[in-house]
This record gives sequence, C-alpha cells and structure tokens, in this order.
Amino acid sequence: MSDWYYEKNGERGGPISADELKAMVASGAISLANLVWTAAFGNEWKRLGNTELAPSQPVAPPPLPLEEPSALSPKPEQPAPEPSDFLDSQLTKALIGKKQDHYLAKWRPILANVGTDSKKLAMTSSWNWPALFLPYGWLLYRKLYVLGGIMLAIQLAYVLLPDSVPTSLARAFLFATFGTAFMTALYGNAWYLDVAHRRWKKLRQEPDHAAALARAKEAGGVNLIAPIAAFALVIAAVVIPHLNLIGWRDPVVLVRDGHMTAYPSTTVGRAFAGNFDEGIWRSFTTPKGQKVVEFTGKINAALHQNAVTLLADSSDKMRKAGRSKAEADALELNYLINLFQIAHRDLNGKPILQKLQQKWGCSGIERANLDGVNSAMVPACGEHALSFLNDAIGEWAEQSHWPVGTPVTVQWTININGDGFETTHVSSKAWQGLDQDNVFSILFQ
Repeated sequence: MSDWYYEKNGERGGPISADELKAMVASGAISLANLVWTAAFGNEWKRLGNTELAPSQPVAPPPLPLEEPSALSPKPEQPAPEPSDFLDSQLTKALIGKKQDHYLAKWRPILANVGTDSKKLAMTSSWNWPALFLPYGWLLYRKLYVLGGIMLAIQLAYVLLPDSVPTSLARAFLFATFGTAFMTALYGNAWYLDVAHRRWKKLRQEPDHAAALARAKEAGGVNLIAPIAAFALVIAAVVIPHLNLIGWRDPVVLVRDGHMTAYPSTTVGRAFAGNFDEGIWRSFTTPKGQKVVEFTGKINAALHQNAVTLLADSSDKMRKAGRSKAEADALELNYLINLFQIAHRDLNGKPILQKLQQKWGCSGIERANLDGVNSAMVPACGEHALSFLNDAIGEWAEQSHWPVGTPVTVQWTININGDGFETTHVSSKAWQGLDQDNVFSILFQ
C-alpha cells in the first residue's frame, strides 16, 4: 500500500497509510482542503477532496435544468483559513523573523477582535514603543517599505524646510511629523499583521512547502541596513546645509541662519518667516563687487497685530512713568497727540472720525500751539480728549498701522571675509518715518 503525506498549517506530515489518513479526515484533524501527496501524483500535491480518499457522497438526482442554464458552473470555494492556521504556521514565523513570540502575542487579540479585514485592521490599536520614537526606522526594519518611505518623506520634508517658510507651514509639518509617529506607534502592529497575513495567503498556495518557506524568509524577516541608511539621510539633511564647505557659504544661508547683534536669541530667517508672507530670499553682486542679500515679502496678520499691540503697550508705559495721576494723564496725552498726527492724516475726512467726535462730544479738531513753537492737530473734546485719542488711534492702527499685505524690502551686505553681514536697506510704505532699530525691535519681539 502506498504511503501518503499531508500538509497541515504549512507543515508536512507522514508517511501514513490511506486508512490512517481517512481516519484523520473523519476525526476533523485535517479537512478536504488540506494538500496530500502519494507517489502516484508525481511532483504534484493535490487537495484531499480531489483524491480517491474523499468520502463518497450520497447519490441524488441532479437539479432540474433551468430555461437558460449558465455556461459555466461556479468554482467551488475553498474554506477560509482560521486565525490559528495563520498564527501556528511556520510560514508566519518565517515572515516575522526576529521577535516572533512578541508579535504573535500582539496579533492574537487583534485577530480575535477584528479578524483579517484590512479596513478594520487599519484602525485597530496596539501600542508599539519603537515605532513611536523612530517610525520610519521601525517600518523599514520590518520591511514595510511603502509606509516607511512615506514616513521618511514627511520627516525629510520637515528637516529640509527653509527658515524663510511661513510659520504656519513649518508648524503644520511639525504636527504632521509628531502625528505620523503617534499613529505608527498606535496602529503599527495591526498594519504589520495585515501585510504579513496577505503575504502568508499567497505563500500557502505554493505546492512546494520548502520553497514557500524560503520565499517567506526572503520576503519577511528584518532589514537593518534600510533604517540605518534612512537615519543617515535625515542626519545629512540636517547637517549639510549648515556646513561651510571648502571655505564657501551661500550668502542667503549666512544671513538667514545668522543673528542680528541686538537679537542673538532668534535667527533672521525665523524672525522673518513669522512676520511676512510670500517671503523671497535672493543674493546678488553689485557692480563694485559687493555681495548683497535681499529679502522681499508682505506683512502678515501676526506682525500687524503685534505692531498694534505694541502701540497700546507704549501708552500704558507712558502712564506708569507718571508719579501722579495728573502727570500720568499728561504724559499719555502728549504721547497720543504725537501719534494722532500720523493717524489724523489717514482718518481725516472719513466717517469713522466724525462718529468718534460725536461719541465723545468733540466740537472739532484744530491746529494748536503746544509749546509756543510746535503746532499739532488737537481734538477739542474737553475731559474726553484721552478717550477720543485712544479710540481714534485704535481705529487707525487696526486699519493702517503696518497693514497686512504691505510689501517690504530688507537688504544686507556681506563682509569681505564672508563671515558676517550688516543691514544696509530697510524700506516699506508701512515703515515711513521709522528708523531700522524701531522696525527690528518689533520684528524680533
């Protein structure tokens, strides 16, 4: 009698007799879907249900033919593998490689809760600490190359962001970096299970178990070189732009990554990125051979609001300098009148100025001598002069003080030895009447 061999959970059993094999089928130890082999099959393994060992079925008449019988009968479905088939398979262990018991223990409750549905697995949590601290490294180490490449691209995009990009964009990339790390730590084990299970389903169809096991070891396991190379790439992206290679350095990088003498805690690039939209950096050489770095951009909402807030703070500081209420009122009034001269040029003739005069009972705004020499436009509002001035300056500040979208240009010249720079040009319609120290005091707040 010929010897028979059988497959169960990816492993080969036998030799046994045909009667012993039939007994295993009857007891449920194996099913008709399991592969079997005997010498008569040559190099081919067959499903037990397709051999002479399959239990005979009761003879019954065929169903009545339909009016339009289908051309082809449907292919019989194979029974779906049980979770235990996957977890106990040698193919699965080969796909995992190192730390088999750890991941099998992580996967067992996941399979019990949601099975192998890819959509459910994508949102099934199972914490993974290595994936939190180096998400792309863990994914590449476990040969999840597509996900690992996506995470690496996000990390590189954040590292390579120039200081000149808007703060909102830099913050978005930072949140994306942290967010992807947290998601990988939370769902990485389930993603790994999904990939391993799909690989296992393909490999278990391989008739040659030894060949399937070899392919599992090749496709699975771990790859130490990929995460090391990825980490080295990230480090290089961080370091190389800041190196002074062969004594040469990009003038734009020199200024953008440098510090103003009076503001050593913040780089020029970061200060300008937070205050301007549509920022553009460029460098050029003048006909006299002087290297110049130029920044152009537009005032953003954050800088406008900061400038408005500083006006109010300056008024409060003037009051606090007074030793009495009368002196404080006088100091504040003098400060606001000086500021009102700028505001009045913008508000004069506008409805808002008339409304404020009516609100505070002002008879008008007239030119008056303040100290016998200098004259200024002064509101005739009696005891409500301070209130009127505060409101008028507030309305002007919100609309016209360093207004959003105003173009600006700043230039620096590079020292002859190429290791420093000096501000040489600061211009904008919003900064008329201000020296560069006043402008930078607000930009570097």
